[in-house]
Formats: sequence, C-alpha cells, structure tokens
Amino acid sequence: MDPAERRHEIVTAASRVAIGEGLERVTAKRVAEELGVVPGLINHYFGSVDDLVAAAFGHAAGAERAVVYGTVSAGAGPLDELKRLLAAFLQPDRDPVSLLWLDAWQASRRRPALLTEVVRQMEADTAQLSMLITRGIESGHFVTIDAASTALRIMALIDGLSIQAATRAQIDYSTVVDLVVGTIQLELGLAPGELTG
Repeated sequence: MDPAERRHEIVTAASRVAIGEGLERVTAKRVAEELGVVPGLINHYFGSVDDLVAAAFGHAAGAERAVVYGTVSAGAGPLDELKRLLAAFLQPDRDPVSLLWLDAWQASRRRPALLTEVVRQMEADTAQLSMLITRGIESGHFVTIDAASTALRIMALIDGLSIQAATRAQIDYSTVVDLVVGTIQLELGLAPGELTG
C-alpha cells in the first residue's frame, strides 16, 4: 500500500473509532487494533495523538457533510434543499455525529490541532450553507442582507441542538426544534410554516 493509501486507511479507521466510541478512544493502540496492525505503524504516519484525533474528526465531519449535502442537492430548488437540509440535521440517526461534535468542542480546549480542525469544519459547514442561501436569494426564495452571517447564525442554532443527542431520552426537545425552525424562517424572510409544509 502506498503512503497516501495507508494514511487514508488509518484516518478512516480512526474516524470509525471516533464516531463509535468517542474521540478519547482515538489512540495509536486502538486504531491499530481496528486495522489489525502494530501501533508503530500508526505512529509512523501520525507523530502525535493530537494529530491523529484531529484527522479522525476532520474525516468524519467532512464525510457527513458530503452525505448530507449529497441528499440536499437532489432538491427542487433552494427552498426544498433547505427543507432537506433541516430534516437531515434534525434526524435522531445523526446523533453519533452530533455526539462527536460535542466531544470535539470540549476536547479542542486542550488539543490545538483539533481546535484548528474544528474551526475548519465549522467554516466549511457555514460556507456550504451560505452558498445554498445565496442561491435562494438569487432565485427570490430567501430575503436576507448577508448570506454568510445568516448561515453562521443558522449553524449556531443547529449546533445548539447537538445537546439533544446526549439527552434525547430524558428531555423532549420538540419545542426547541420549533423555535429553531421558526427562527430560520425569520432569518430568511419566509412565511410561518414554509419550512415545514
């Protein structure tokens, strides 16, 4: 296996561990177990655990974005795409990735490489949504002055709902979801119920 393929294999395995078990379990030893290799091989490609954790998180977040926006792109115009995006973000089956984000935000306080990757992934999410909003403005579906700022505010609302992944069984978040959807409608100049109808 050439070095690029091996590195990709290691990052993909580390990403599986991160999603399934949490970022704290992403170690050279655990990833080596996942691949059936010796930990020294992982250390050869990643000089520090911090770099391995950052790569695992970045791979998982990027892969999720590709899946979500792949589904969204099948929509019939910006409004339908936004409806699909919200449905994808609010699905309970997204909980493992939401929990991964919660892990990453917490761990990034003491892992500089992870902090850099978290910021990069947040900016990528916001940029992707900003492009969707811009298309909506151009087609006359959305009304907002600054697509990038609106996208950032919407992503902050979505990110705030990540906590439900950890507490969904104990707390009913349906009224919070209603608040998020209602606020997004206001941000984009949509009529009440336009995102849920």
